[in-house]
Formats: sequence, C-alpha cells, structure tokens
Amino acid sequence: MHSYPYYRSQQSNGTITVSGEHTLYVEPDQAVVSIGIVTNDKELEVAQSKNQQLSSQVVQSLINNGVQQQDIQTSSYQVFPQYNFEDGKQTFTGYEVRQVFKVTVKSIENVGTIIDDAIKSGANRIENIQFVQSNPIETYQQALALAYQEAYQKALTLSGQSNQQLNPQPKSITEQSRPAPVPFMNAAYLKAADENTAVQPGQISVTAIITVEFRTH
Repeated sequence: MHSYPYYRSQQSNGTITVSGEHTLYVEPDQAVVSIGIVTNDKELEVAQSKNQQLSSQVVQSLINNGVQQQDIQTSSYQVFPQYNFEDGKQTFTGYEVRQVFKVTVKSIENVGTIIDDAIKSGANRIENIQFVQSNPIETYQQALALAYQEAYQKALTLSGQSNQQLNPQPKSITEQSRPAPVPFMNAAYLKAADENTAVQPGQISVTAIITVEFRTH
C-alpha cells in the first residue's frame, strides 16, 4: 500500500481536499529605515529645541541624499522625565526628548551612505531597517498561481491512486497565506560617524498557501 507523507488529503462524499504552498525569493528594491534623534537637558524647552535643531539637520541630510520629503515621516515623538536613584531617593535630573523618523529609501544602493550622513548630521539612533518590494502584489500572485498548481497536481495523484475521476473545477479555495517581511536589523544602535555602514539587503521570501477542495466521481 502506498503512502503520501507530504500530502494532506480528505476523501469524503466524492471530494478531495489538498493544500498547496509555494515560496518565491525576490530582490528588494526599497528600504524603510527608522532614524532617531535623542536629546537631554535639565530644561524641557532646551531639550526640545536641541532636538528640533538636530532633526532639521537630519531631514536636510536625507533630502540632500535624494530622499523625497513625502518619504520622511515622524513616527514617534516622546518626552521622558529623567531621575537618578541614590540611597533610596529619587532625584530629578532633566528631560529626554526622542523623535523618530520613518524614512523610505527608494535608491536601495544608497542606504549605507544615507545612514552615515544622517548620523553625521545629528541622528544617534538607528532603530530598524527593513527591506521591501515596491510591488509585492505581483510577486505574491505568481506564488499563488504556483501554489494552486501544486495543489492541483496533488489532487490528480490522489484521485488516480483511488480510482476516482477528478473534476478540474475546484469546489472551494481557501487562502491561508501569511506575510513575510524581512527585517535587516531590529536593535537600536549608535555608531561612530567616521565608520561606513555596510548594508546587505539579501532576498525577500514571498509565500502563498492555499487549501483546495475538488469534487470527484
């Protein structure tokens, strides 16, 4: 008796249910970078003013490197009171102001230079880099079509082995795909301005998963 360890099938009342999965690997063409500016001072207004000045310098650096204004978005702006704790006592020391920009870089080959120049201009946190595709739907649709072909071939095999005639028109199709973003780094870091950032985008995996039910007779 033959067994099919990689097939999930259900045969009941003239139906066969199979799954199909396919993954495509593609080159990213954009990067999304979170660039932060953190400032501290005893006075809140001073800490905010310092942050605004450095933030303006960083934004100008991004624009000078070809990033469009609409691709620079403030994703967070936070103010934190700062305290020292000594001998069980809490002493107020000032304020910390954090502003983070979400930056979409469309010239992916310039990501390293853009990060370096942003740091030289006053940025002191790089919180995340994620490589993406500008048109992921097209790639996903290709993976979806190949996942369906895999499911169909499974159904053909099972119907043949069980002496049934397969109706090629599916009774139902259920999409179970999951997004698979590929982050390059997630930990915040501060680097020296005289170092060069080497960025390797790698590839993005795009996966489609479906379950298909076919009629048989």
